Amino acid sequence: MAREMVAYKMSLQYGACIKVVGDVPSDAKQCMVNLGKDEFNIALHFNPRFNHQNIIKKIICNSRSDGIWGKEIQEHNFPFVPGTSMEISITFEAHGFKLRLPNGFEFTFPNRLKLRTLNYLEIGHDILIRSVTFK
Repeated sequence: MAREMVAYKMSLQYGACIKVVGDVPSDAKQCMVNLGKDEFNIALHFNPRFNHQNIIKKIICNSRSDGIWGKEIQEHNFPFVPGTSMEISITFEAHGFKLRLPNGFEFTFPNRLKLRTLNYLEIGHDILIRSVTFK
C-alpha cells in the first residue's frame, strides 16, 4: 500500500477537527484516511472506493484493534468525482467521528476503540494532498 502522508504523536483531543483537501486523479480507484492510536489501532478507517475490489462508488468505514479489522460499514452516498478536488472534514468526538463530505452530507462513525486521544493520521492511495489543517 502506497502511503502519501503519515503523522505520529499528534495528541488530538475531543473537539479536534481535521480537514483534508486534495485532488482526485481521473483514474482513481480509492483513497483513504486513517485516524487512531497507531497503524494497528485505527479508530476510523475512511475509504471512499471509486472502483476497487468490486466495490464501486461506496464509502467503506471500519476500525482496527490490535491489527484485527472490525465489521465494516458501507455508505452509499458518494459525493466524490474523479478528476476533481475533494474536501473532507472529520471532527473527533467522544462517541465517534463526525464526517462532513463535499455535498453537505454528514454521518458519524462510532469511536469503537473508545480512544480519548488521536496520535496517528495516515492519508493515502489515490489522492493528491493539497492541505491538511487542524482546528
